[in-house]
Amino acid sequence: MNRLSALDAFGPAFSRVGTMLFKPFRLGTWLKMGFIGMLGGGLATFSGNMNFRGMQPAGVPRGNFPSDPWYEIQRAMRSVHLADYLHIIVVVLAVILVISLIFLYLFCRFRFVLFDSVVTGQPAVGRGWRQYASQANRYFGFWLAFRLVTLATFALIIGLPLWHAYKSGVFSEDNSLAAFFQIMASIALGAVAAGIVLAVISTLMKDFIMPIMALDDLLLGDAWSVLWKVIASEPGAWAGYLGMKVVFAIGGSIALALGMFVAMLPAMFIIGIPVALLVVPGVFALKAGATAVAVLLFVLAGGLAAVGFSCLYLMLIAPFTVFFASYAFYFFGGRYPKLGALLWPQSPSPAPTPQMAGTQPVR
Repeated sequence: MNRLSALDAFGPAFSRVGTMLFKPFRLGTWLKMGFIGMLGGGLATFSGNMNFRGMQPAGVPRGNFPSDPWYEIQRAMRSVHLADYLHIIVVVLAVILVISLIFLYLFCRFRFVLFDSVVTGQPAVGRGWRQYASQANRYFGFWLAFRLVTLATFALIIGLPLWHAYKSGVFSEDNSLAAFFQIMASIALGAVAAGIVLAVISTLMKDFIMPIMALDDLLLGDAWSVLWKVIASEPGAWAGYLGMKVVFAIGGSIALALGMFVAMLPAMFIIGIPVALLVVPGVFALKAGATAVAVLLFVLAGGLAAVGFSCLYLMLIAPFTVFFASYAFYFFGGRYPKLGALLWPQSPSPAPTPQMAGTQPVR
C-alpha cells in the first residue's frame, strides 16, 4: 500500500479533484460538494473585546471638560442602564448560543458526509448522514468540549494577567503605558502558543480521528490511541504534513480570493440581468402607488441575487473542499489500511480458466 509523504500526497489529491468535478462536469456535483464543504469545513471564529480606561496627561483635570471626547463617551456610557435591557441581552445571547450549537452539530454531521463523498467519489448528503450518525454524535461531544476548553484557555491567558495588573495598581502608575504593552506582549505570546497547540489538535481531529471513527466506530479515546501510535512511528512525516497543510491553506486562500475576483464581474452581469428585470418594474410599481407589488418584486430580486451569489460561492469552494479532504486521506491512507483500501481498491483477481478435457499438455 502506498505510504505517501506530505509532498507526494498532493498529486493524487489533485487528480481526485479532476475526477470528481471535471470528468464529467456537472453543475449539481459542484454545488453539492460546495454545500457539503461549507458545512463540513467548520465555521468557528474567536473574538474578544477589551475596554481600557483612557489615559490623561498629568496636570489635566478630570472634571466636566466638554472638549474631552473621552469624557463625553464615559458620560454617554454612564447614562445607559444595562438593567433596563437585561432581558434583551439574555435573549440575544441565547439565540447566538443556539445558532452556534446548531452550526457546530451540522459541522460534525457534515464532516462525515464529506468523508463519505470524497472516498466514494459520489457526493451525497443522505448516505453519509445516515451511515455515520452515531460516530458524528460522539464527534459532536468532543467538539463541544473542545470549544469550551478553547474559550476557557483564552479567557485565562488574557484575563488573568490583566486582572493581576489591575489589582496590583499597574495601570495607575506613571509608566502604566509601558507596563500595559509589556503585559500585552506576554499575552500575545501565550495566545500564539495556545493557538498553535489547539490548531494542531483541531487538524488531527478533523483530518484523521474522523476517518478512524468512521471506519472502525471506535470511541474517541481509542481513536486517539490508534492515531498516536501511527504518529509516533514517523513523527517527521507528520510534522511535514502539518507544515504543508499550512502552505496549502495559504495558497488556497490566495487562489480562492483570485477566483472570486475573476468570477465576480461575469457573475454580476449574469445575475444582474434577471435581478434588474425585477427591480425596474418594482420601481415603477412603487411610483404608481402599488407598494405591495413593489415590495414583493424587491424581495424576489434580493432573494434571486442571494441565491445566485451563494451558488457562485459554492462552486468556487467545491475544488478546495475535495482537494483538502483528499490530501489528508491520501496521506493517511498508506498508514491506515482500512482507509487505503477505499482509496486504492484492489481489482479482483481473474478467475482461473477451466481447461477442456484432453487439452492438458502432454509431458
